[in-house]
Amino acid sequence: MRPLLTSIIFSALVVAASSGCRSKPEVSVIKVGRSRVEATVSSVNSGTVKAEQVAELAFGTVGRVKELNVKLGDSVRKGQVLAQVENEDLISRLDYTKQELERAEKLSKSSAMSQSGLTQAHAAFDAAVIGYEKSLIKAPYDGIIAELNLEVGQLSQITAIMTQAPIRIVDFSPRYVRAEIDEVDLPKIKVGFPARIKILAVRREPFKATVRKVVPFVSSIREQDRTSEIELSIENEEILLPAGASADVEVIIATKDNALTVATKALLGRGGSRYAYRLESSTAKKTPVEVGIFGYTVSEIVSGLSEGDEVILPSDKVELKDGLLVKPIR
Repeated sequence: MRPLLTSIIFSALVVAASSGCRSKPEVSVIKVGRSRVEATVSSVNSGTVKAEQVAELAFGTVGRVKELNVKLGDSVRKGQVLAQVENEDLISRLDYTKQELERAEKLSKSSAMSQSGLTQAHAAFDAAVIGYEKSLIKAPYDGIIAELNLEVGQLSQITAIMTQAPIRIVDFSPRYVRAEIDEVDLPKIKVGFPARIKILAVRREPFKATVRKVVPFVSSIREQDRTSEIELSIENEEILLPAGASADVEVIIATKDNALTVATKALLGRGGSRYAYRLESSTAKKTPVEVGIFGYTVSEIVSGLSEGDEVILPSDKVELKDGLLVKPIR
């Protein structure tokens, strides 16, 4: 009896194991439908928000800082005096040469001074003006103080190379973005193409932009990551974007409305050998497809699938193969 009982138990276990092996794996399915599809090119790394004008300002003479009239982040106007060094002697010289010039002009009118004397008076006054102007830092245009490395009492030096600009100013013009793209994408992008730019320092929603320049040059500074530069104008939303902020760039190189599409993640294979697993009566059918415009989220289907077809989404839990029986989860 014992051998018979053992045989019965073993047979039952084999049947149970076989039944478990034949259980259908669960898979997620989606339908092929119609939607807008975009082909895009993204920057290889974060781009940078740039100002149209950036000026590094310094004194043109040696001296101790007497006045500092701005703070970091202040808005300033063209011609505004931002800082000055001790310049009493320069002011005195300017006043003296101005008086001498006025005297020379009066004498010249009465022929009591020669033309050369008048010319010398003009030259002396002009030199005094230049000397005085070198003791000042003025705003070259309307803008914002973006960097300030200056304090009252600090000794200002004249050096060929400045490690830090005493004052840096950026203008109020609409910002633009400079970004790098992979060299293989260079022929795909043209001036005028629309783009989306995310600047997380401002908000999560992307800004609309347009490609304004494509630099036809490939940088080989990084041997394994050769890139080209592009510049993009950002659509004016009356927001002064912070210069220097990082920007994620996505250029739209092609679009099509009402295209036959499927989620890009449902497509497998590469190049001209793309395929998907179509669901047919609970069976996975490997189906070759021809792909048109494709993007990160959806891809256009040129042939191989029809509207309404259900397609299986690949999963790490299920190894899809042609003819596999599955349990669809919709």
